[in-house]
Amino acid sequence: MNDLAYEDLPPVYRIPFELLTEIFLQCYHDNTVYSSHTEAPFNLFSTCQRWRLVTLSIPLLWSSINVSFTHNACRPSLPVLNSWLDRSRTSPLAFSLMYQGRNAFFDDDLPSKETLFAPLEALLVHLARWQNVYLDFSNVPNDAIFIPCPPSEPMVLKTLAIRTFEFHPRHTTSLIPVFMDWIASLAECSPSLDSFISYGRGYITHLSGFNSFCSVPWSRLTTLTLEHVSETLALFILQRSFSLVSCNFAGLGHYPDWIPDNQHAGPQLRDEIFLPKLTVLTIITENDIDRFWGHLIVPNLQELEVHMLPSARQWHQGEDLVQFFRRSGSVFAAGSDTMPATTSTLIQGPLTSTRGPPISRLVLRNCNMRSRLGVCVKLLSDSLRDLSVTDKAMVDDAIMKLLTFPDRLTENTAALPGQDTDNQNTDLGNENVFLCPRLEQLTLRRCIAAADGKTSRMVKSRWTLPSPGFSNGRIDVDVDKEGDELARKLRCVHIEFSDPEHAEDFDVLKEMYSTGLGGDVVVKKGVKLAKRKPTAEKPPPANVPVLQPPPLWRY
Repeated sequence: MNDLAYEDLPPVYRIPFELLTEIFLQCYHDNTVYSSHTEAPFNLFSTCQRWRLVTLSIPLLWSSINVSFTHNACRPSLPVLNSWLDRSRTSPLAFSLMYQGRNAFFDDDLPSKETLFAPLEALLVHLARWQNVYLDFSNVPNDAIFIPCPPSEPMVLKTLAIRTFEFHPRHTTSLIPVFMDWIASLAECSPSLDSFISYGRGYITHLSGFNSFCSVPWSRLTTLTLEHVSETLALFILQRSFSLVSCNFAGLGHYPDWIPDNQHAGPQLRDEIFLPKLTVLTIITENDIDRFWGHLIVPNLQELEVHMLPSARQWHQGEDLVQFFRRSGSVFAAGSDTMPATTSTLIQGPLTSTRGPPISRLVLRNCNMRSRLGVCVKLLSDSLRDLSVTDKAMVDDAIMKLLTFPDRLTENTAALPGQDTDNQNTDLGNENVFLCPRLEQLTLRRCIAAADGKTSRMVKSRWTLPSPGFSNGRIDVDVDKEGDELARKLRCVHIEFSDPEHAEDFDVLKEMYSTGLGGDVVVKKGVKLAKRKPTAEKPPPANVPVLQPPPLWRY
C-alpha cells in the first residue's frame, strides 16, 4: 500500500495492530454469567476481517464461557464449545456449567444418559487450566452415570462454586457421593484455591471432612460462602478454617447435619473457635443461633451483618451478641494474632471488657435486641463508622441522646476514642457518654422509638461538627497522631419512620438534605404523618409589667 492510499483510509483502519490489541483487551467481558452477541468477543469478531484476526489472536477474550446442557442438547453446541476452548490457548479458564433439563426425579425415560456429561468431558480436556468454576448438576437425572476424572497434576483453580443436590429417596445411586468426592479431589489438587461457594439446600457433609475420606482444604480458604448449613456443621468447618478473611452463611439454622441413612455422632467442637484473620462476617438466619455466637472469638472483625428473615421467630439474643463482642474485644486488647493453646489464657476473669472488636460496619436487620442494642453500640463505639438498624431493634430516647454530639464536654464524658475508658461502666447510665464519634453513615429504618425532634437533633449535631482545631463554644474536634479526625462529620443518613408522630423530624431532615446532607428520609408505606404541632409562644416573665394601651386606643 503506497502512502497516498494509506492516508486515504479511514482512521480506524490506520490503528496499529498492537494498539488495537490493547483496546480489545479493555473490552473483555466475563461470559461465565451470561453471553451476549453485543459483548466481546462476539461484537469484535463479527465487525470486519481485520478485527476478526485481531480477536482470534487474543486468547484472553475467549477464556470465559457459560455452558448449559440437557440430556440431548448443549448451548453452545459441542463444536462451538471445542472451538472456543481452542481459541483460549493456554489462558486460565473461567466458566459455568449448568444442567437445565427437567426435574431430576421425573426423567426415567430420557435417552442417552451415558452421554449426558459430554460438555463436561470437553472441558475436562483443559482441566489443568480451570481457574474460576461454577458447577450446577442439581437437576441431573437421579440414575445418571457419572464417571469422575480426578486431576493428575496440580491445578490453577482459585474459585470453586457448586450447587448442591437436595436429598431425595430416589437418589439411591452413587451419583451424589461420587460427584462430591470428585469436587473434593479438585479442591485438594489446587494449591491456589482460596474461595469456595456452595449454593442450594442440599448436603455438603461429603465435603466437610467428617466421616468422609475427602474434603475441601478449609485451612487454605480466605473466602467462604455456604447456603443452608446448620450451626453444628458451620462451626465444624470454621474451626478448621483459621485463614478465613471473609465468611458468609446464608440460611444458617437448625437442619439435619447428615444424610438420614448415614447417622453418626456429631463432630467434636472446641469450646472456643478462634479466627484471627476474619474481618467480614455475614449471617442470614431464621432461627436462634445462640450456640453459634457462644463458640466464636473473632478479635479482628471489621464488618458484621446479621439478617433475620421476616418469617423467622423473634430473636432475643442481644445478650449473646454482647458476650461475643466482649470475648472478641478481650482477645483484641491482648494483641494476640496467633492461635493460643486456650483462649481462656487471654480472657482473664469475667467478661467485663468495655471494648469489642474493631468493627467499623454493623448491620442488624429484623433483630430483636431488646435493651442490648445500646450496649452493643457502646462496645463498638471507638471504631464504628457505618451503623444500619432495620426493624425490631428499637432506637429509643436514651440511645438518641448518647448519639447526639454534646455542646460541651464534662469531666465524666467518654467522647473520643483513644481516651481511657477502663473505669467506665458498660451500661447506659452515664448521661455524659457520647457514642460513636467516628460515625459517618447511619441507617435507621422502621426502628425509631424516640420522641419527635430527637432524631433530627441528633443528626444535626453530628452533621454540623466544627472543623479540627476550631472552637466555637462547643467541644473541639481532636486529631490523632496520624492526622485522623477523632470525631467525624456525619455524611450520609437514611431514615424511615414507621410512627406518624415524627412530623418535626421529617421537616428538619428534609431541610438538611436540601442543604447538602446525603441520604433520604421516608415514611413507611401506609403511614401518614400527623400534623406538626405549632410552637407555643412563651408568656412574658412574671416580674415584667405589662403596659396597658391608652384609653383612646379602645375606640
